[in-house]
Amino acid sequence: MTVQELEQKLLRLSPSDKLRIIQLLAQSLNSLWRSTPQEPSSKLSEFFHQSPLGEVAATVELDLSRDRTLPVDRFTL
Repeated sequence: MTVQELEQKLLRLSPSDKLRIIQLLAQSLNSLWRSTPQEPSSKLSEFFHQSPLGEVAATVELDLSRDRTLPVDRFTL
């Protein structure tokens, strides 16, 4: 069966059957993702130093302080 044939069969399924197929595929992708070895997470500071911005900060004086003259954003819910 070709991909195009499969697509046509899937499009003819009922909504509940389509939902079941989506759930099955999501579960298979989830199990695949879990079996993939994960790289150890790094500290935010290490990530910054390895980023292009970190390279700029290492070679040029870069002021990352907040401009206190600007209004403070206030969020209300």
